[in-house]
Amino acid sequence: MKRALLLLAGVSICFGALGSQSGEPLLATKVDYIFIASDRAQGPIHPLLGTGRGVDHVGIGVRDLEKAVRDYEEILGFMCTEKNLPSMGRYALLRRLIFFEDETLLEFFSPSPDAPATGDEFREWVDKHEGGMSLALRISSAKDAAVYLDAHNFEAKVTGWPRATAGEGDPAQVQYYSVTTPDAPSGNRQVFMTWIWLVEYISSPERTAKRAARREQGMMDHPNTAKRLHSVWFAVRDLEASLRNLHDAGFESGEPREATFLEAGGREVKAGTGTMILLQPADDKGALSEFLSDHDDGSIIAVSIEVSDLDKARSLIESRSGRKLEPYTGFYGRSIMIPPDLTHGVWLELFQL
Repeated sequence: MKRALLLLAGVSICFGALGSQSGEPLLATKVDYIFIASDRAQGPIHPLLGTGRGVDHVGIGVRDLEKAVRDYEEILGFMCTEKNLPSMGRYALLRRLIFFEDETLLEFFSPSPDAPATGDEFREWVDKHEGGMSLALRISSAKDAAVYLDAHNFEAKVTGWPRATAGEGDPAQVQYYSVTTPDAPSGNRQVFMTWIWLVEYISSPERTAKRAARREQGMMDHPNTAKRLHSVWFAVRDLEASLRNLHDAGFESGEPREATFLEAGGREVKAGTGTMILLQPADDKGALSEFLSDHDDGSIIAVSIEVSDLDKARSLIESRSGRKLEPYTGFYGRSIMIPPDLTHGVWLELFQL
């Protein structure tokens, strides 16, 4: 998978959830930085995230967007945005969102009818397998993050979005900044070994109004009582190398983690108010090994979402899916795990604190 696909989620948020009142994309360009106070997490300043909350949103690629939305709403008990966001940019895509009460979200992509049958990187990726594409980590300053990464031997790029063409656009219309690393580093520089990127949102009256409208419309009130995206699980081939890579980027390792159903073990990494879990195969014939046989190193295999009432969520999903979901004591509390054949390619853990 090319790193260009990492930005699908952020671009659609910008053009869809945070787009102009007319529905047309706003223009902006790569410019000198204009930093406006944005949502910030409480607590100590993180070397890379600053006061940003960390875990923000996960992009999930699916083959049939309407079917995925039906499954998430009618079987899994989520509320999805009602309207497909328009195709734009390099890839012809359809998009829908699931917002949580803390403004974290899941974002779904599928190829639009306008996408070419061949030669389209996203279509080729999703034809091979559905599932998690990338994790966006919210930061308080893209400029500071880029400086930190450069000082720690990472090759990073900062881009203001939306981007203008032919030098047009007003710098004041930049809605967010992304910080990404390339597919391959130059010389002895580093890139992120897991499929993550960084985002700084710019506060605006429009953004505040759209957040209020989503709450008023009940888009964050999920029948399964989902509250927030808390943790994202990554499959890695070399745990120690991946942990060193994140440590160099300013992250601290946390508790050891064992996922017996995946025949894997690893370690948690703190990421602001959320976490990342890095898992390495413990058996070369196990589920995680099988996953890595046709996925890139550092790909997303699972997500953990907090719910306020696990029994209600379990009862709802069991009755609608016909599956039995046995509760267990997970990393964050009493939990159930929903398999990827119900979620379009990603293990989905629901837990209650």
